[in-house]
Amino acid sequence: MRVLVFSDIHANLVALETVLAHAGPVDAYWFLGDAVGYGPEPNAVLERLRALPHCVCLLGNHDAAVVDRLPLGWFNLDAQRALQWTRHVLTDDNRAFLQGLEPWQVQGEVLLAHGSPRDPLEEYLLSEDAARASFRRLAQPYAFIGHSHIPLAWVQRAPDQVELVRPRAQDYGRPFALPATKTILNPGSVGQPRDGDPRAAYAVYDSIQGTWTWHRIAYDIDAAIARFYQVPALPPRFALRLREGS
Repeated sequence: MRVLVFSDIHANLVALETVLAHAGPVDAYWFLGDAVGYGPEPNAVLERLRALPHCVCLLGNHDAAVVDRLPLGWFNLDAQRALQWTRHVLTDDNRAFLQGLEPWQVQGEVLLAHGSPRDPLEEYLLSEDAARASFRRLAQPYAFIGHSHIPLAWVQRAPDQVELVRPRAQDYGRPFALPATKTILNPGSVGQPRDGDPRAAYAVYDSIQGTWTWHRIAYDIDAAIARFYQVPALPPRFALRLREGS
């Protein structure tokens, strides 16, 4: 089974449509959370997700804040402004959809979590100590996570030894053979990359071949920024950062 694994769209419809077109036909879609927040098209993004066949969707921390399942005080002031605007414009159907989501789910041998196996909603899994703690909580062979907006993998080499794997430029589009040991993988962000690369990020998981393939695809950032500027309530820096991937 080929699965499109993607995360952190943040109401960037232009990036999402580019990713879906680039990935092509797949057997299923696993979305790891944060459909909304920061960006100008929360309703269009949620409606696109809801229309995808065989799509598993998780609740991200921004999604949770929009439906009052996480306090706005968790976020910086600019992010709070974007979330307050999103709350105001979200349709009843899309609000109900978000209210029905959870920040984690198990799909066969894979734990899906927005944040981490230890804290599915809020933890950024970016340190060796945090990775070790998450491996102790991980019952499945693999976990797919989002939240940090950075493509990476943590591989458990021994009970207390972990290895960080970051894809290099030449690694995108090349299958990564999943190790026989527990592994936590992050596809990066569709709509708000934060690794210095402005291209949209996603991954394809092949459960038959036992591979994970990171992908990057350029999208029309000018068009995405123009849509930001149509919403005066959104802080301009959320648009400008798209060019920097930060």
